[in-house]
Amino acid sequence: MSMKFYAIAYKYQEDVFYNFEKEDTTLDSISPAMLLPTEQMAEEYIEDQLSDDFVAVDVTIVSYRNGITQYEIGKVEQWDEVF
Repeated sequence: MSMKFYAIAYKYQEDVFYNFEKEDTTLDSISPAMLLPTEQMAEEYIEDQLSDDFVAVDVTIVSYRNGITQYEIGKVEQWDEVF
């Protein structure tokens, strides 16, 4: 059984996410401190607290065993672009 959440990703560097506990971006693996239950919440947080340099991205928790979370991250268009 998988569960879908949303994270806030930095558009211009792959695998950089916003951590709500640290109130900053991080290169850490996805953790509960980076997840929101809806895309609307993520988009509102970006609009109210961050900038256009961030985007909401879906995160699907595939499994959680022995403290290890396996997840899949949705596509972030800018990560695939060459600057």
